[in-house]
Amino acid sequence: MTKALFFDIDGTLVSFQTHRVSPGLLAALHRLRETGIKLFLATGRHRKSIGPAAGVFPFDGFITVNGQYCFTRDQVLRRNPIPRAAVARQVELLEAAKAPCLFLTETDTLSVNPDPRTDIFPNQLNLPLPDPVPPRQVLEEDVYQMTAFFTREEELAAGERFFPGLEVMRWHPAFVDVIAPGGGKDRGMDAILEHFGFDRSETMAFGDGENDLPMIRHAHIGVAMGNADDFVKGQADYVTKSVDEDGIVTALEHFGLL
Repeated sequence: MTKALFFDIDGTLVSFQTHRVSPGLLAALHRLRETGIKLFLATGRHRKSIGPAAGVFPFDGFITVNGQYCFTRDQVLRRNPIPRAAVARQVELLEAAKAPCLFLTETDTLSVNPDPRTDIFPNQLNLPLPDPVPPRQVLEEDVYQMTAFFTREEELAAGERFFPGLEVMRWHPAFVDVIAPGGGKDRGMDAILEHFGFDRSETMAFGDGENDLPMIRHAHIGVAMGNADDFVKGQADYVTKSVDEDGIVTALEHFGLL
């Protein structure tokens, strides 16, 4: 029996076109809540930027910065920042290459060396960026995720020399998310499940990006959105319609939860 549902935000709950949760999906979430199912967000965003989903529905818990910072409405369940030495190495590279990178803390985004590539955040994701900061200022913070602007081709060419010992994942063609070892949305799921007393056999997860794959694989039922790429779809238990076609609702109906 499914008791816990986990939802990515961008491209899953929230449309890249409208930047909001559709009325049909919002109604479905309220119907699920009435049945007693617990509902959780699982996103690469930090806790202050989850408003497009968390601001319209009272989710039971939150997996943020790709599983590195997880919490309920009254308790922090998991913290896993990137080691300070690894952040310092990245800062040195940025100072030399003048490449753009975003550093995500628990609640803030620090923008370093912005250029036209970083315009993706305000233009496509409706996420405004703050004024840039000097790279060295990043060293004063606990960093849970770095977002580096590499295409897939540039990432393959670079290999591990930019992020040695760290985990690199992608959910957008223009950039990668970089987190500490032992991270990922699946580890965030485990923190949530332990807190609420659920088993993995009682879970379903929805996502569209490669950063969702650890969660999709970890859940008892992993659902890929119709707007996901073929690599993600190929590792899901079920492929539903796109976010703009209320694919979550389609999957919930398919599995008899609505």
